[in-house]
Amino acid sequence: MDLRWRLFGHVLVFALALLLAAGAWIGLALREDVAEEMEASVHLVNTMLMLSEASGKTSDELADVLKGDHLRHLVLTLERSKMEQSAVMAAPASSSFWADRLIGNQAVHERRIPLKDGTLVIRANGQSEVAEIVRDGVRILLTLLVFSLAMAVMAWLAAHRALKPVRILEQGLARVGRGEHPVAMPPLALREFASIASCIEQLAENLARARASEQQLARQLLELQEAERRELARELHDEFGQALTAINFAAAFIEKHAPHAPVGDVVNSARDIRIEAGRMLEQVRGLLSRLRPHGLEGLQMVDALNDLVGSWRSRAPDMGFEVYLPRSLPALPPLVSLALYRTVQEALTNVLRHSVASRVRLDLAWGEGALELTVADNGVGRVSEVLHKPRGGLLGMRERAEMAGGRFWLCDTPGGGLELRLSLPVAG
Repeated sequence: MDLRWRLFGHVLVFALALLLAAGAWIGLALREDVAEEMEASVHLVNTMLMLSEASGKTSDELADVLKGDHLRHLVLTLERSKMEQSAVMAAPASSSFWADRLIGNQAVHERRIPLKDGTLVIRANGQSEVAEIVRDGVRILLTLLVFSLAMAVMAWLAAHRALKPVRILEQGLARVGRGEHPVAMPPLALREFASIASCIEQLAENLARARASEQQLARQLLELQEAERRELARELHDEFGQALTAINFAAAFIEKHAPHAPVGDVVNSARDIRIEAGRMLEQVRGLLSRLRPHGLEGLQMVDALNDLVGSWRSRAPDMGFEVYLPRSLPALPPLVSLALYRTVQEALTNVLRHSVASRVRLDLAWGEGALELTVADNGVGRVSEVLHKPRGGLLGMRERAEMAGGRFWLCDTPGGGLELRLSLPVAG
């Protein structure tokens, strides 16, 4: 059951209960009014019978008729010959204000019956009718007031009870904010809150996976950084150390034997110095290209990508490369250019190391304000397997794409293998 039907059901049941109570109250009031009306009718008949014989009687003989207020809507007045008025059946004073306002200046009909010692005057009593109307109106207003207050209290209680699971949801969100995992929500009866609780549990699960991926990425990046440092240190020690040693020996020979050594020996030593210096220069350029390729921020991105693919072709001559690059690209923002280059670099590395592929296709297109990169192979990798245990390179490519405002995703190729897609925004 959802929240709307539960609130509707509670309010409807309570409203029906109030209607039954109001009906019972009105029924009792009507019963009392009917009893009073019947009693007044009996007295009216008796009074009419006595008044039919009132002519020629004295006021003392009509004392029973003039006593009390058992008549409704009529008032009897005795006018004596001395102009002294006897007791009058007056309407209640509480309704005289409303009687004056409602009756106003309307003529009051009366009937005069002569007696031996005066005149009996029978007039219509508007105050009695007004008193009944006021009493019935007060009953109706009180009923409406009680009904409205009761409905307001019922609506508040129903909403308070129905929204009670919100506190449970707030506690669940607080646990998610504190990084707790797993976050098990209690079963909730209302469908809306049960759906929100399920979303909170799913959110906690996704956040836990994201934190685990971030920790794994950070750990692998640190390991990769240390591995690159070790490789750089080894190359500096092995390659540069040997070259510098050779240069040092050649320079020492020239310094010691230049005045009296044959010219050919000096030339040979100078040639050795030049050859070793050139080899060191090439090694420095290779290291710099691996650490930070030149021209990524400018218009030489296509050249940098061609050099990168060329280096991989030389490493894997048996791999078939299909490369489709545009002739030129616009000047790219630093984050976009770095994301593009590193993605191509990491994608080719994964293909050659993990895919067991014999062919790889690299396609880069530019148009409609975006760069679209596709790297596809015919290897054994599948998306479900790769995403189940993502490596640091895959997480790094996704992070770089998001930092540059782009998108990164994987697809299965129809003939087997993986297809890597990267979309990056660029200005025209």
